[in-house]
Amino acid sequence: MLVNFANHFLVLSENALVPGTALDALFWGFIAYSTQPIAAFCGARFDINTKFTSISLAFTSGVLIALLSYDLLDVAFEMGGVYPTLIGLITGILLYIFLNRLVVNLGVRLAHSPSSSESGKCNCKEKKLSSALIVGALIDGIPESASIGISLLENRIVSASIIVGIILANIPEGLASGAGLRKSGSSLKNITIIWLTVAFVCTFSSLCAYVFLSGAPLFVQAFIISLAGGGVMAMILQSVVPEAYKGTHEYVSIFGALGYSSIFILAKIISPH
Repeated sequence: MLVNFANHFLVLSENALVPGTALDALFWGFIAYSTQPIAAFCGARFDINTKFTSISLAFTSGVLIALLSYDLLDVAFEMGGVYPTLIGLITGILLYIFLNRLVVNLGVRLAHSPSSSESGKCNCKEKKLSSALIVGALIDGIPESASIGISLLENRIVSASIIVGIILANIPEGLASGAGLRKSGSSLKNITIIWLTVAFVCTFSSLCAYVFLSGAPLFVQAFIISLAGGGVMAMILQSVVPEAYKGTHEYVSIFGALGYSSIFILAKIISPH
C-alpha cells in the first residue's frame, strides 16, 4: 500500500506515461532542496556533535554513490549512449576541481564541515567567505536539480530514489556547513540567507531545465545529467568521504553501505528498471 501511495502521489515511476509540468519541476526542486537551509540553520544555531556529523556524512557518501549509479549515469547512458555520458562525467569532475581550486584561492576549502572551517584560517572578509561557500554548494546542486527538470519532460528518469537521495544528502551537508560558517564568524542571519539563496537557485534550475531543454536532443540532456554525476563523484571523493573518515575511521564503510542500501532498496521497489 505504501508503494502504491508513493507511486500515485509522487508520480516518480519510470513507467508513468504522462509527462510532468513546469510546476512539477518547480515543486520537486523545492522539495529536494528546501531541507538544506533548514539543516544549515540548525547546524549554526545548535551545537552539533562532530561525531554525529561524521556519521551523517559517511551515510551521505553511500547515498550519493547510489544516486550516481541508479539515477544519473545509468539514465544518461540510456538516453544518449556512452559518449555523452563519459564526456559529461569527465566535464563534471573537471568543473568541480576547477571551482574547488577557485574556492581555495578565495581562502576556503570546499568541504562542508566544521573541521574544514577551523583548519582553513581564512583571512578573507565575511562577504568573500560567503561567496566562496555559495560557489561550492552550487557546483553539485545546480546540475542535480537540472536533472530533476529534465526527467519530468518524459517522466521516465526522476524516481523516488533521486528525490529522497538528494534530501538525505543535503541534510548532513547543511548541518556541517552551517556549523562551519558559524565557527568561522558568520552571523546566523547571513548563514540563513546564504543557504536560502542556494535552495532558491537549485529549485529554479529545475524549472529552467524543464522549460529550456524540452526540445533539446537526448544527447544534450544525457550530457547534463552525467555532468551532475561528475560533480557528485568529485564531491564524494574530495570532500564527503575524507571528512566522514575523520570521525568514523574504518566504520565509514559500514555507514556508507547503509546509505547505499537505503537508496538501492528504494530504487528497486519504487522505480524498478
